[in-house]
Amino acid sequence: MSLSSQTPGFEQKRVIIPNKHGEKLVGILHDSGTKEIVILCHGFRSSKESKTLVNLAAALEKAGISSFRFDFSGNG
Repeated sequence: MSLSSQTPGFEQKRVIIPNKHGEKLVGILHDSGTKEIVILCHGFRSSKESKTLVNLAAALEKAGISSFRFDFSGNG
């Protein structure tokens, strides 16, 4: 599923990765087409949708850098 992108040339994709316990790691890939990527991990009592991670992903997009923000298994 593609999400609307904030920056032209970027594509945001919802990614679901199942683990061996039947849980799902759900994330948003901000793809700039580069091989390099920044993995954004949230902290305690937070999620991939926290204002800090969303703003950081947007700033990375503006700099032409891909990122992946996600919720740890059992969170978000």
